[in-house]
Amino acid sequence: MNSGEVVLLVTVALLVVYVIGIGGATATAIRIGEAWRRRPAKVTGLGPRADGEVVLDAPTLPGVFRRVRLVGWAVFPFALLLAVFANRGYIWIAPVAVLVMVGLNAFYFTAMQGLGEPLTLAKDGFRYGAKGRELSVRWIHVTDLVGARLGAFSGVRMSEAGEWQDPRLRPNVIFFRLNRALVHAPKTLLQRLRGFSYYDGAIRNAFGVPTDQLLQAMREWQRVAVDAESPPFRRPRPGESRSAP
Repeated sequence: MNSGEVVLLVTVALLVVYVIGIGGATATAIRIGEAWRRRPAKVTGLGPRADGEVVLDAPTLPGVFRRVRLVGWAVFPFALLLAVFANRGYIWIAPVAVLVMVGLNAFYFTAMQGLGEPLTLAKDGFRYGAKGRELSVRWIHVTDLVGARLGAFSGVRMSEAGEWQDPRLRPNVIFFRLNRALVHAPKTLLQRLRGFSYYDGAIRNAFGVPTDQLLQAMREWQRVAVDAESPPFRRPRPGESRSAP
């Protein structure tokens, strides 16, 4: 076996690992999304409660497929580079690899649009994500909540009430911004590429409720939490001292 054949075998092996990793995650995401759409709808109030929490479930990729997906993305650049530049003696491998990768990536990003993470709305804040990986945010640290339409690599902020809104665009995420004087929130590369680096996080709405309704409920939870705090977390009421406990 010559060196060219060895490189070809390595390239094919990496392509197989990539297809298993990304293809397996894609197929699982499609299956989970279909099962989620067929589930019985649960009607529940989203507004603030005196006691208890509001828990919103979402279709989520299982942990084992998250790890398999990471392996697939890890070998992706190496498989692509070998297929395009290292197999000059086998001219068919480059177009086949590119065709497979472009098609599979398109299916992958489309399937992932239907997945999300669980969201819990509580009196003091909200928690977003699966157990062990959840993000916990206090309402008094949130300075802005807005709806947006987010695609795989780009996004469009939704208009506020009373402003014109393109009827073809429906919001599917809620962006939130934190008080950076109190909370350190580093930006990811994907946030910067999407052009929403002004915000510190995004909640993908895969809960089966309208995004506008969820946004209004979160703003109401925040208002109640801020009103319950003492200054300087909220503006003092008339006749109230800024140093009130």
